[in-house]
Amino acid sequence: MLVILGKILVFLGAFFDGLYLSILFHELGHGIAAVLVTRQKVVSKVGTSKDSPGFSLGRLRIELGLKGFQYGFTYYERDRESRFRQILVALGGPLASIIIALLCAWWVLDTTLGGWLWVIGFACFVANIRILLVSLWPIKYRPFPDKDEVWLSDTLDIWRMLIGRNPEPEDRT
Repeated sequence: MLVILGKILVFLGAFFDGLYLSILFHELGHGIAAVLVTRQKVVSKVGTSKDSPGFSLGRLRIELGLKGFQYGFTYYERDRESRFRQILVALGGPLASIIIALLCAWWVLDTTLGGWLWVIGFACFVANIRILLVSLWPIKYRPFPDKDEVWLSDTLDIWRMLIGRNPEPEDRT
């Protein structure tokens, strides 16, 4: 009984850590794509807090916040870039999530079913799949309930760019 309880607690801890890391890797996918296809400075951020500690790697700044950690975004001046480049940047996040999901799946398949490492790997896999599904589901959402700001999922953002509709001024990805 204690082993099962321990594995449940480990799963929950790994899930929430995995969720944070999945958002970070997803946003790094956008950020690295933006650095590669633009000549701009790029900020990839996890969390919604205004003042988050961070560090820079060349033109890429990474900021890590705890408040609102279930959200992340990558910022660059989109208006300066072609739609093709914007689509490439938007595809970077889901591509990174797919890569991490495959790595977690390999980890899960390579460990003993139900073992401690399997529980950790499975939790990280589930967390990453959650991030991937949210980014692929064409939705608008409000990360700040008290503000009118609306963010678009990656798929909805790409869809709007493909059909030629610019995001509304309050929309942000």
